[in-house]
Amino acid sequence: MLPAFRKLERDADFGEKPWHGADGPLPIRRYLELEPAPAHAAALRAFDDLGFAMVRDHNEPGAVGAGPMPMSSSDGERVTTADAYLPAGRTPANLSIRADSPTAEIVFDGDRAVGVRLLDGSIVRGRRMVLCAGTYGSPAILMRSGIGPASHLRAMGIPVRVDLPGVGANLADHPGADAVTGYDGSAQSAPNLHSIATFHSAGAPAAGPPDLMLWVRDPFGDPPGFEIDAVLLKPRSRGSVRLRSADPSDPPRIALPGLHDPADVDRLVEGYRRALDVAEHVEVRREVARPDATYPRTPADVRRTVQEGAYSVPHVVGTCAMGPAPEDGAVVDASGRVHGTDGLFVVDASIIPEPPSGFPHLITIMLAERLSERIASTR
Repeated sequence: MLPAFRKLERDADFGEKPWHGADGPLPIRRYLELEPAPAHAAALRAFDDLGFAMVRDHNEPGAVGAGPMPMSSSDGERVTTADAYLPAGRTPANLSIRADSPTAEIVFDGDRAVGVRLLDGSIVRGRRMVLCAGTYGSPAILMRSGIGPASHLRAMGIPVRVDLPGVGANLADHPGADAVTGYDGSAQSAPNLHSIATFHSAGAPAAGPPDLMLWVRDPFGDPPGFEIDAVLLKPRSRGSVRLRSADPSDPPRIALPGLHDPADVDRLVEGYRRALDVAEHVEVRREVARPDATYPRTPADVRRTVQEGAYSVPHVVGTCAMGPAPEDGAVVDASGRVHGTDGLFVVDASIIPEPPSGFPHLITIMLAERLSERIASTR
């Protein structure tokens, strides 16, 4: 995957490193030359005092600790994939964009996908079909096309073309819980700087990827707030995407994973406790005034606070998971091709089979860079 990551990236801080790219379309910045807001700087000092290793590049192999978050932005403004890959006035001649044209279903000739039928009934044909409708949209289109769990499709009155139980299953997310500090100062002007601290929960293998993260940013919002977010990066809980009906204008039924697995609650509680350690640290308390009595104190109070206040970040992935065996829940193969079909591919966050220990945005772009080469070489 490294060549595809390097191809997309233009890292302004560490582009010369062998694990980074320097010439890609997407700018990456950490704004190392700028000072974070006083409360943010205090949190970084608290991380250091609490034993977190200080890291400048969170994408360096093996990096675990606290430091600036790499951001896909330029001059404080987020750069979208449209900004990076389709700059104004330079849209490729072989690209046609049809706005406000929802897809109803895939059109097949036997097992081969030959087009898509739009909601207005018109058909767009092509040699290959690549779904990029996202973690919610791609499984919905597949199911409306007869590709998915046979029992669910029959219940919706949809003829079964390919029985793939994994379509719409395995919905994964990063759940979070905020430690709100009670900040009563002013908001930071742009750019709003971010830092993260990654670490392993008590039961996680030390040699594996970190499964917990604390997220700190400059005071923001109106009224301005300063929070320390605990995020579970490797949850076990899973949700699903299912159709409400066969009507393509009917939005799908989404069941977010939440914190159904008790082990997820335990680890997010552990992360939240670390967030409280930072929020209550003397360095932070100098910058943020809040009565100590407002923090949850007992183990039961902390657990209840996390369970009641947990939210979706959202970093949803997994509903068209990549893998070799459909009977094990896989929907696409290593090229993104939908099992049991020809000419039909999915390339978006839905094919990431489990939640990554990082944000899925850049991973999704990497998949597009990597799989576009494979798809282009298929017949």
